[in-house]
Amino acid sequence: MKSNNNSDFYLLDKPRTWTSQDLCTKLKKNFYFKKVGHSGTLDPNATGLMLLATNGYTKLFDYINQNNKTYKATALLGYTSSTLDIDGEVKKIEEISAIDKVIEIKSYFESNIGEIEQTPPKYSAIKVDGKRLYNYARKNQTVEIPTRKVVIYSSKVLEIKENKIIFEITVSKGTFIRSFVEDLGKHLNTNAILEGLIRTKIGTLDFNNKNLITNVEKLNSYSEITPLSWSEVIELPNIALDESYFETIKNGNLLSNKLFPASKETVVTINNNIVALYEPFSDHKYKPTKVIL
Repeated sequence: MKSNNNSDFYLLDKPRTWTSQDLCTKLKKNFYFKKVGHSGTLDPNATGLMLLATNGYTKLFDYINQNNKTYKATALLGYTSSTLDIDGEVKKIEEISAIDKVIEIKSYFESNIGEIEQTPPKYSAIKVDGKRLYNYARKNQTVEIPTRKVVIYSSKVLEIKENKIIFEITVSKGTFIRSFVEDLGKHLNTNAILEGLIRTKIGTLDFNNKNLITNVEKLNSYSEITPLSWSEVIELPNIALDESYFETIKNGNLLSNKLFPASKETVVTINNNIVALYEPFSDHKYKPTKVIL
């Protein structure tokens, strides 16, 4: 079967138990893309939106609009877990009623808005001294995990019942909801783990997107899938050039600044496909920062 050379973005609804890489493999094998990558890992137990890129567009993850992501999460009180969620070694510590902690719960969510310091889970892909944290954890090796600054843009408690707190939260890239839940437990003088997680928004992309791919388990090479428009994913100025510029851009040559309306990094398209990104280089020229061809 001939390779699919199209470069595109796709929005998929990840099923529970699937890894982020499973999703990439499904798309690659069924539609014969040479390369498929994803922006932002979802843990196997989590479901919801994932943004995938194919072929040349995998070079563009640093430019996509994913500075904030929204989740619906369920915190389970009175339990510990090696992974801070129900995928790990789970142990019940105590019986506890979340309903009795309403005031404390409210204070935690109100006080954790804006920039906060967060410690990533030991079972995560964050690198410390060149190794991913989960590699240390799997070998029972101790390592000091540095805190990171993340941003909580908004959060809202949706429901409190028995020993569970269901909430919605919008956060910056790199925020761990498992860590947020662990800190919630500490604030309530108990333990807490993440029972469920659904990613409901990536930037402006949500479940209402007309090109959202659902029922991923049933996808096959005969399925029809529709890519997103690149402008839904990347928010930069752009210029459209004709095919006479193809070789010039492919060879990484400079372009005249007269082609560019904005004095900043710009998306260059041919036939509505991104072929490069250019930025100001001199008074009269722009240079390529990424060439997709």
